[in-house]
Amino acid sequence: MDTQLVSLIQRLANPAVMPMRSAELQQLASMKTEVVTCGAYRSRVLINDTPSPQAKSVLLLHGWGGHPMMLCALQSVLHACGYRVYTPFLLGHDPETPAGCELPAQPPLLLMMQARYGAFDSVVAHSAGGIITAMAHSQGFILNQVALLNAPASLANLLQRYLVLHRAAEHYLPLLGADFQRRYPMFADLQTCSPYAFSEARVLIMQGLRDQRISPANARQIQSQLPGSQLHMIEDTGHLGILSHQPALQTLARFLCANQADTAKGNTHAWAH
Repeated sequence: MDTQLVSLIQRLANPAVMPMRSAELQQLASMKTEVVTCGAYRSRVLINDTPSPQAKSVLLLHGWGGHPMMLCALQSVLHACGYRVYTPFLLGHDPETPAGCELPAQPPLLLMMQARYGAFDSVVAHSAGGIITAMAHSQGFILNQVALLNAPASLANLLQRYLVLHRAAEHYLPLLGADFQRRYPMFADLQTCSPYAFSEARVLIMQGLRDQRISPANARQIQSQLPGSQLHMIEDTGHLGILSHQPALQTLARFLCANQADTAKGNTHAWAH
């Protein structure tokens, strides 16, 4: 195998995880966490619990090379809406148990959490978390509604960005895809220009127009894959800024928490459990 291709595969499986700031480490130490095990991987799940037995659960997913504390503002907003909030470290991203883990190996984390905590009503996925959610959904992960924040429109879009970051030639794109498909046969259906198939879920797509990592054009491509989805383009924020952008958080809360309010009134939608 081409030595540069091998190097690209290895680097993709070992992302440079953004370090947590001291305030984030202190906040993490005060939060309820549980360790989950997926095969050879161990990772922590942060839990913002609620005493209400009727509370619905929401899963928050960070992007590749990120960590759960980047989603603190989202955790607070959705917990205040009455959700029980689960925020895991993606496999291989937990600094307590670091290990290389490829993108196609992430869906078992979501499926294991579904088996352990029950089906999640909602998912909020940032960046590569959107593709991971699409992969897990194709393998049986259930959701009622999903919000995609600055997500890539396809695996190819994500890998193209990765090649640019590593100054690698574009001819490696099909080679990376072929290698993934050889080692992860179930991955074939996701290697299309339309991997999102949340046909029975409510979908919100949010995109910061100042995003320098995921082109805003991706948001419109995702919307074309999901007829009936809502699209919000946010003018004054970028890739990470959207996670703490107050107008964006308010839009997200209105979208997700409308379901909570309707359920409380006894109005059950066709897409609801």
